[in-house]
Amino acid sequence: MTEHYAYIAVQNSHINLGFYHGTSLSDPARLLDGNGKKLRHVRLRDVSGTNNPELIALLREAIAQRQASLA
Repeated sequence: MTEHYAYIAVQNSHINLGFYHGTSLSDPARLLDGNGKKLRHVRLRDVSGTNNPELIALLREAIAQRQASLA
């Protein structure tokens, strides 16, 4: 799964947008949660959270990191 950068986990009351290498992402807005060795996630309670510019920046950084590691 080295080419993967994110996942979606559906829970009863929210959705987790997770990052396989979340500990390596810059997170000035402190959106990331979790205490795993590498995994981190953002909890989204409704679709409006997907428009958050800080979340979009996390996704872009995660994609760029994965692309760079596969090059």
